[in-house]
Amino acid sequence: MKLLSLLILVLQVAFAQEQSTHKHGVENKQFNKVLNEYEVLHQAFFDEKLEKTKSQAKVVSAAISEIKDPEILKLLDYTQKKLTELQNSNDLDQSKEAMNVISQGILNVLEKHAPNKNYARYYCPMVKKYWIQNIKDSEKVMNPYASASMPHCGSKK
Repeated sequence: MKLLSLLILVLQVAFAQEQSTHKHGVENKQFNKVLNEYEVLHQAFFDEKLEKTKSQAKVVSAAISEIKDPEILKLLDYTQKKLTELQNSNDLDQSKEAMNVISQGILNVLEKHAPNKNYARYYCPMVKKYWIQNIKDSEKVMNPYASASMPHCGSKK
């Protein structure tokens, strides 16, 4: 009888882990879309193309809206507000301030709720700002905040 109880317990734990993994996989798929769209936004900042940053902010916001997990959506609520601010900005320097907050919001989810080994946190001590970079696609630091003066300033954190 004890053996049967133990077997049932083991099967319940294994089943619960499988369900958890499946749910987490869905979250990752939805969040990976956010990361992919963020990469395009990052590149627009690196290229200093204000109109592209504005249009891509809308795309990133839409990708966040597709996330089904209410906890993750709540964590990204302020990020969404900053994305809206970015869409309406006509000043690249102000947009970079919003980008820093957007990056930190997405980093919070990336590091605590939806890890992806292809992305990492970067920081530039000169401008004191963070961003996310795909480390699989590019080994070179691509600083979106100082691309004209210090394009490769910063390091993986």
